Amino acid sequence: MRRIWLFAAVFGFSALGVAQQPKVVNAQLHSETASAGLATAVDQLKHSQETQWLGYSVPAVPGSHFSTWWSEDSRKQDGCCGVYRLEAENDSYRSSDGDHGTETSITVLARFEKGAIDKIRFVGTSCEIDAGGLPFTWLTGVNPDDSVAWLSSLVTADEKRHSDQALAAIAMHETQKATTVLDRFASSSNPLWLREKGAFWLGAGRGHEGYLALKKMMGDSDPEFRKKLSFDLFVSKDPAAVDDLIGMAKSDKDVGVREQAIFWVGQKAGHKAVAMLKDTVENDPEVGVKKKAVFALSQLPKDEAVPELLHVAQTNASPTVRKEAIFWLGQTHDPRALDYFEQILSK
Repeated sequence: MRRIWLFAAVFGFSALGVAQQPKVVNAQLHSETASAGLATAVDQLKHSQETQWLGYSVPAVPGSHFSTWWSEDSRKQDGCCGVYRLEAENDSYRSSDGDHGTETSITVLARFEKGAIDKIRFVGTSCEIDAGGLPFTWLTGVNPDDSVAWLSSLVTADEKRHSDQALAAIAMHETQKATTVLDRFASSSNPLWLREKGAFWLGAGRGHEGYLALKKMMGDSDPEFRKKLSFDLFVSKDPAAVDDLIGMAKSDKDVGVREQAIFWVGQKAGHKAVAMLKDTVENDPEVGVKKKAVFALSQLPKDEAVPELLHVAQTNASPTVRKEAIFWLGQTHDPRALDYFEQILSK
């Protein structure tokens, strides 16, 4: 196996001439092929006791945006999302403003300390990576399905230390296997914490296929899981998810689930959401659910919220619900609400 050792701080990463490869600086850098499989390459690194980094790239979900890495002395450059300083403690995420475009591939990074995996990270391939002077192995030819399988093995291993980063990285993989694995993690055979994380990434990262997987879970027997599922439908970008979220808010057999779903419906706004909230205020059999719907109405843009709250305060049959609407009207500090309060007090 050919090894090319160089200090990237001097020579740069382009010497390797490998596609979909980020620029790595300040590193004792060498390249290896993953022809024997990703797991085999990782096992080889575990035999070393030195602190080192491993990196590789695989295709990302089309249209992916990654957060920008930023530190006090870093500067974004043309086409670059920023410098990710692997060994710095003052780096932090900033939401991507999209000025460097979408990414076509994801770079997965793993830190090894005394033969054990210490950290898992991932960035867009346009990001420059500063390895802090440590050895850095770049793997070429990594199979995306192998990457998903290896990251999956870290989700439940080592006291769940790497579960959040591993699951997020899986969700960014273009391969269909990523959806399959997240769906499996969200299945009822797993503990609730893992189910919730798997379902979240189905909604947040897997598009229409992720939405279809979530839709099948709406009849799950665990109300605690269904509460979380309402948020997963909320974050899904599939247009059909709104209708299912509304359906959950109207029809779920558990009061707590309906209340949670109503909250997220309120954050969606739109004609469908408002119509559903108004119907809930009028017709849901539980007063507590009606109150949640009133609150959700109060979260709409003010020009929509105030008229709806005024209508509830003036016409609803339940004194408790009317009182709730009046309370949230008071929080708006809107002149229309103040006029209504003057009318009440003058009677």
